[in-house]
Amino acid sequence: MDDVGIECYIKPKKRQVFPVTAKSPALRQLLYTKGFNHYDCIPFTLLYNPRIYIRPFPDEGVFWLGCSDEFPRAFKLEENPQVEKEFYEYGIQPAIAKYFPHFKDCRPSSPFAGQYAISTLDGHPVIFEERDLIVASGASGSGIMKADAIGRITAALYNGEEYAMLYGDREFKISDLGLKNRKTELEKLVI
Repeated sequence: MDDVGIECYIKPKKRQVFPVTAKSPALRQLLYTKGFNHYDCIPFTLLYNPRIYIRPFPDEGVFWLGCSDEFPRAFKLEENPQVEKEFYEYGIQPAIAKYFPHFKDCRPSSPFAGQYAISTLDGHPVIFEERDLIVASGASGSGIMKADAIGRITAALYNGEEYAMLYGDREFKISDLGLKNRKTELEKLVI
C-alpha cells in the first residue's frame, strides 16, 4: 500500500519450513505418541525460546519444523524467498535436538520458504477502508485460523455496517481492527 500512499502497518517477513520424515524407529515412536489426542500422535508443539515448532503430519509420516526468528530477521519483501540451509543446521536442528534427541541427525526432505504479512501494530489483522479501498491484511501467520472472521468483518465493512456477525452469533465491532479507533491487545503467540 506504500506505493499508493496508504499506511497499513503491514510488513513482509520470511518464514521457512523444514519437513523431516519419521524414518527411524525413535522418530516414528515420537510421531505416533498415544494419549494426547484422538489422532494418536504428538500434538503441535511450540518450544518457547527459541520459538521452534513441531507440526506433526501422521498420515504422511512427517514432522514440519520451523522457527519464528523475529530477531535479527529483517522485514523484507523477497520476490522468490529461498530456504536457508544454515538456518536449519545451525539454528533449528541443534536447539530442537536438546529437547528431542530423536532429531539429532535428521535432515529435512524438501524445505520451503514463504512470507508472512506481519501486522507491526500488534500482530492482529488490519481491516479498514480508505479512499474507497478496503484493506484486510496482516494476519501475522495465523490467517488460516482467522480467515472466516476476517472475511465476515471485511464483508460487513463493505456493507457499511458497524458490527460483523462472527461464527456462533458473536458480534464484533469492525473499527476494533481498523486504524483510527483500533482496540486490540498485543498478540503474544505469533509463529
